[in-house]
Amino acid sequence: MGTLRNRFFVEGIVLGGMCGVVLGSLIAFQVGSERIHAARRLVGRVARRQEPDIRFELIRQ
Repeated sequence: MGTLRNRFFVEGIVLGGMCGVVLGSLIAFQVGSERIHAARRLVGRVARRQEPDIRFELIRQ
């Protein structure tokens, strides 16, 4: 009985992984590359906690 449980567990992992790849690919095609790049930049800024590059000389104009 233990091998049947292990088999269902492995099949569930494989099925879930395949569905995740397919769903992620569909979302990526729908979103488009520009939004993906913008999201990556946002995540990079938040993760690094960098201050945005503000050019104060242009603000004073």
